Amino acid sequence: MRHGDRVKKLGRKKEHRRALLRNMCRSLFIFEKIRTTMPKAKEARRMAEHIIEFAKKNDLAAKRAIFRYIPDHKLVKIICEEIGPNFANRQGGYTRIYRLGPRLGDGAEMAILELVEQNEPAVIDTRRKLIERRVLHEEKSKEKSKKAKSEKEKAPKAKKPKKEAKAKPEKKEKKKPEKKIARKKAKKEKKAKKRVRARKKKIKKKRR
Repeated sequence: MRHGDRVKKLGRKKEHRRALLRNMCRSLFIFEKIRTTMPKAKEARRMAEHIIEFAKKNDLAAKRAIFRYIPDHKLVKIICEEIGPNFANRQGGYTRIYRLGPRLGDGAEMAILELVEQNEPAVIDTRRKLIERRVLHEEKSKEKSKKAKSEKEKAPKAKKPKKEAKAKPEKKEKKKPEKKIARKKAKKEKKAKKRVRARKKKIKKKRR
């Protein structure tokens, strides 16, 4: 019997269940809307509203408490500075759940979990790029390179004076020493004599 046990196990052990809910809250604060099953949405809503309560305080202790659930410094900063101030006038009820009906595969009841106060799609898109480690300074560097190219094209090109061709010094022919020439000739003559002797031996063998 489950007296006083309010934890829904979701078919997982404690570590797996905790990691699942943290990842769901992380994606909820990035996209501000997620689609999941009804039991998961209810459990993720509890954690998300707990995090938003800390975000409304926006002090160092609150940031450290949020970091326990979402270990990402960039996202913690966004939650405290962008999402938290949107709920300054609310005392609870920071999220809502829409029922979508059963799933076709296994009949599980589906739902959409979203924040009540949402930002514009452009803000969410830039947040997604920043959190997913898609470096934004690469886009800035591309824009700078385009501007530099356009400025170069607009600026008149100054003609560079042609450099006078320097006269190349003539290469001095190296004289081979006479001794080396004589040695090479002697080697060639010896090789030629050996070939003649070898031919004569072959001819004698054939005659026999």
